[in-house]
Amino acid sequence: MYKFFGLVLISALAAVGADRTNINAPLDKVIEWVNNQQRQGGTTVVPLPEVQLDSKVKYSNALFLGADSIKRTSDCWQEVNGNEYVFDINYGFGLMTIVLPHLEIAGINMTAYVNIRDNSVHMSYTVKMVDEKCHVKLNKLKVEKLENVEFRASRPEYDGTNLDGLFKLLVIPTLNGFVDSNIASLETSLQGLCHVNDFQNAGHVQDVVKSL
Repeated sequence: MYKFFGLVLISALAAVGADRTNINAPLDKVIEWVNNQQRQGGTTVVPLPEVQLDSKVKYSNALFLGADSIKRTSDCWQEVNGNEYVFDINYGFGLMTIVLPHLEIAGINMTAYVNIRDNSVHMSYTVKMVDEKCHVKLNKLKVEKLENVEFRASRPEYDGTNLDGLFKLLVIPTLNGFVDSNIASLETSLQGLCHVNDFQNAGHVQDVVKSL
């Protein structure tokens, strides 16, 4: 996710300056580049942290499959206010599958996977440029949609359970709470991107992104 965030930041700054600019085209190119880099680097599967969702539900060693399927889910914009660039980004994953090799529900163990067909994240951030230096402020990072959920389990009594309601009422608020509690660390990590002095130099940009 950091790689994607960084690429969006750097490439969007290379867009033509204007009061409000649609950046769909440059962002689509960035996303394509990111997905290809993920595939070539073998980082299409990402381990997921254990997040407490419910007292009856426990899991471990979960994996997210589909890190190389990032896509834009709506129009994205860049707005220029003096030396500040405000970006509004909507993205998701074409393949968002969570593999659960160790899942426990009410004390019953099983293996399972969850495929979330409709998903979207809304991200807004501000980049302030002063004397070729920048500071990143994360305005918003919210999971907005996790719908059309397919659940398959090794135990037939749970296989095919409808989880749309669970994701809407429990999973989305829990994930957003997890993100909110880590906003400060996210912003701190992103300040490294501000070492880029030449935003028009594609080679320089790629070197910085690889270093992340």
